[in-house]
Amino acid sequence: MHRHEFLRKLHEVSKPRTYFEVGINDGRSLTLSRVPTVAVDPAFKVVKEVRCDLHMIRETSDDFFAREEPFEHLQGAKVDLAFIDGMHLFDFALRDFINAEPHLDWTSVVVLDDMMPRNIPEAARDRHTTAWTGDVYKVIPVLQRYRPDLRLAVVDTQPTGVVVVLGVNPTNTALADKYDEILETYAVPDPQQVPDVLLNRTIAMRPEELLEAPFWSSLVAAREDESTEFGPDELRATIDESLSLGSRTSLAGWQPEPQPAPADNAVSGEVATPEAARAVTATVPTPQSAGGISQRITRAAAGNPGLWKLGKGVVNRLPLGWRRSIRKHVYQARRTHV
Repeated sequence: MHRHEFLRKLHEVSKPRTYFEVGINDGRSLTLSRVPTVAVDPAFKVVKEVRCDLHMIRETSDDFFAREEPFEHLQGAKVDLAFIDGMHLFDFALRDFINAEPHLDWTSVVVLDDMMPRNIPEAARDRHTTAWTGDVYKVIPVLQRYRPDLRLAVVDTQPTGVVVVLGVNPTNTALADKYDEILETYAVPDPQQVPDVLLNRTIAMRPEELLEAPFWSSLVAAREDESTEFGPDELRATIDESLSLGSRTSLAGWQPEPQPAPADNAVSGEVATPEAARAVTATVPTPQSAGGISQRITRAAAGNPGLWKLGKGVVNRLPLGWRRSIRKHVYQARRTHV
């Protein structure tokens, strides 16, 4: 079953009232939505007819989540179904999940694409193949290790598999708290190390097994009737029983073997003058100065595309809390820049 056919059927069984998508591309997955929808992509080119109440944002997901009210279009409603198919690097996909979860409810469903690369070259962080999954597959062991409360269904869809995440908790901060530790452990140079159970797909279930599971009716009923006694614990127990998750292979104990770091620690692909580099460095907070970020510097970055591009590369290397603070300041400055 192709991923878009799977997504179509998932819309049918999960009956979302709202939909969120990271990675619009040509809009094929957006055509499946019939509910209020928010979608983000820095370079989308929709070529399909879309039939939903849609707000599309042309920017990166990091910039989108830096907004004060990223889901204003949904008028206070939680996201019932989210499809994450953005940048094909595991740290980006993980960050999208971390940033999206506070806007979800325990009955929400999250789908992450490209979870089963077909070969090692396709899984490279530095793309050099036509078809490319990147190393987003690492989200599976990370979620299983750091968020055992979640329920993950690895699904054998074409071409490169998906993971469906259930039982989310909008108040859980374990991933954000451990984000820098996770990056240090899982972000390794190419060639990537891909578990055999992903390459040969023995870890995955058939799409029909998930789509026909009996828990969907209970999940939808609980979403529509908050007075029901069916809660998060009951949902997890029902999913475990329906999908026999306890007997399936877990990657919670897997992590890539450490590799020597590249000699050049410069931001890949970025060229800037020493003056620009010093200006960007001035935006980076130290432990002593993390309480305030220079508005003058962020406004300068907002009005200088080259500086803004370099700054994003630097900011992506900082601890998660600092990145969020800097992006929020720069986003606000860009909105007001003349």
